[in-house]
Amino acid sequence: MAVDNLLSSRAMENAVISVLNDMAATRVWVIRPEDPPRFDQAPMHAHITFEGPSSGELGLLMENSLAADLASRILGVDESRDLLQEMVVDAVKELLNVICGQFLTQRFGYEPAFTLGVPRVFPLSAQACNVLITGPSILIFQSGDSILPAYVRVKSRTA
Repeated sequence: MAVDNLLSSRAMENAVISVLNDMAATRVWVIRPEDPPRFDQAPMHAHITFEGPSSGELGLLMENSLAADLASRILGVDESRDLLQEMVVDAVKELLNVICGQFLTQRFGYEPAFTLGVPRVFPLSAQACNVLITGPSILIFQSGDSILPAYVRVKSRTA
């Protein structure tokens, strides 16, 4: 089981770094802080599920300012322009959808077919996020001064 978790973590790491670089022209890297960073305000929580030979879920946590920055890059909109919240949410959903597809390909290859759930974006309390980012399935990415915790959970199906 530990090998499966390691393979999933590496695939998630590669997917997030690749997609943020390609889609949002944003450089991110994994950090392994001794003390997990903490959120002072409720961040945006993006979540998606998948079903197939294995099932599971992926998620991203990000401050609203990082979400707006990524959205403006994805949409090709001047950063100084105020984006509608709906535009930011849609861009984050699409970002997560692409990350999930990339993760599944890197983790399981091109052959198995998976069905992706509808990406959802919603706030999660700062307190809940601070508990979540101390868990074992969390990767913490950094982009400039912002952190971007991500998680992946994979369950193998039994026949």
